[in-house]
Amino acid sequence: MKRIGRLLNQISGAAFVYLLLMHFPFLATAQGVVKRESTQTNINVAAIVSPRHIQFGERARLDLTISGETFIKHIEAPQFNFLPAFLAVPLHSETTPRLEADKIAVSMAWAYELIPQAIGDFALSDIRFAYQGTPYFANPGSIRVSGADTYIDVSTNAIHQVEAEVNTSEPYLNAPLTYTFRYLYTTVLPTRESPTPLLPALSDFRVEEISTSPSQTRQIRGKTFWIEEHVRQLYPQKTGQLIIEPAELVLPLRSGRKTLKTKPLKLTVQPLPETGELQQFSGAIGEYQISAQVARSWVEAGNPLMLSVRVSGRGNMKTITAPKLPPIPGVIVNGPEITKDSTPTSLAYTYTLIPSQRGVLHIPTIEYTYFNPSRAVYATTQTAPIPVSVRPNPNDAVEDETDGSAWGLWSILFALLIVVLGIGGYLWYRTGFVIPTRRTPNAKTGTDTSDSQRRRNRRTQDTDTEPVTPASQAREALSALVNSDTPENATTFANALAHVLYQYLEDIFDLSQRNIDIAREVCTHAGISEPILREIIDLLTKCDYHRFAPVPLSVDARNALIARAETVINEIENLQNAHDA
Repeated sequence: MKRIGRLLNQISGAAFVYLLLMHFPFLATAQGVVKRESTQTNINVAAIVSPRHIQFGERARLDLTISGETFIKHIEAPQFNFLPAFLAVPLHSETTPRLEADKIAVSMAWAYELIPQAIGDFALSDIRFAYQGTPYFANPGSIRVSGADTYIDVSTNAIHQVEAEVNTSEPYLNAPLTYTFRYLYTTVLPTRESPTPLLPALSDFRVEEISTSPSQTRQIRGKTFWIEEHVRQLYPQKTGQLIIEPAELVLPLRSGRKTLKTKPLKLTVQPLPETGELQQFSGAIGEYQISAQVARSWVEAGNPLMLSVRVSGRGNMKTITAPKLPPIPGVIVNGPEITKDSTPTSLAYTYTLIPSQRGVLHIPTIEYTYFNPSRAVYATTQTAPIPVSVRPNPNDAVEDETDGSAWGLWSILFALLIVVLGIGGYLWYRTGFVIPTRRTPNAKTGTDTSDSQRRRNRRTQDTDTEPVTPASQAREALSALVNSDTPENATTFANALAHVLYQYLEDIFDLSQRNIDIAREVCTHAGISEPILREIIDLLTKCDYHRFAPVPLSVDARNALIARAETVINEIENLQNAHDA
């Protein structure tokens, strides 16, 4: 116990003396309290850097120690310079006394923080220690500094890296640009948890997520990297300088989480150019095409016709507006309404057209102007004009019948007048006044022939000379409809007219069934032109209309239908004769 007490007193005294010498070094020289140790003293120095691999922005630690088997005095601070690669910041230093072979020994330690100033692999220079005028050196080895976007596992040399890019750094306002975040790695992390990407907020943009393809591989500097991508379509919402903040990727390492960061991206958003701007421009930005179509090629006057206009292409669909139709004379235009068949790459609009005049309606060219950001120009796309046949509305026949009733009254009055005049003329004739009839001598017999007799003879001669054909029989049947006293019942007339037309088609085209669709098919197969075919179908349709939904049909309307039927038969006959010739 006495020996231990003496040892403790010795240690305490030595420590006290050492502290005095450290703070007041002049005492050692002036008093000579501390003697110089033997030059055979064994001195150990050490320099350790940890970790050996850091990212730019992280910090490493440098620990320096000097120790010996005896009491060390006159210790100078180590000397080293790692600039320009690293900036060394002192953290702390400490002195540790210990017992070595019943003697007091002291170790000195210094700690520094190394802040990287560059990226790369660096071999650190030697560190100089000095003790009692004798230099000692220790080398801390090398250290690797990678970017904030890269992590390299020293044990496996596996590389994990992130990057972000945009397809243009000078986009236009509201014009699309593509932002891509990539995670590249050579080896999958040996952890259950997967890396977590954290994309920036992108608050200055309208953002659309784009579906990406599965992981793919790429050869980079002789190594195979797996690549995962996250793609966004961005639309800048304001002009000027914009910065896309770094994207991050959290790696769940066994030693803890490590975050990789991409570089920030600087953009200069340009306003749309004023030079070359067209009057028709309504704000559409991208590359587009326009198309138009109608539900059918004909419409009855006063009935609606649906016109569909579609704008499709690549760009900011939020800037698309409905195309403006040019004025169409004689047509009422309603709409447009956006339709359900619109897609992410197209918008469809429906317009309702109501023509009021019979004939051919020409829907004019529809133009659409947009700004093309890839070419930085304003461009115009347009549709082709569309012809539409406007047919008479069957309901108009009712109005014609109403208008014709007044004419019918006048006709009755005129007939009565003729009857009265006829009776008066007969009485006048009976009284002895006879109107002579002009006669001409007959060339063969020498007798005179009246005008009425000559007309009867001419008709007889014409009938005798005209060959009997399906066309002549149809014309004769149509003449019978005109000359005979057709009842006012529209159904009877429609049946008779439909019978004539169907019979004619059966005679020349072997029509198998009296049906409008069969008639259309047979006429098309026979090579009948489109205008003639439309006229046949329209006549048969009107006959069905008056057969199954009878409405009053005036004499003028009946005669007009007969004339149209005779014209169609003549045109088909001419076509047949030309084909036979």
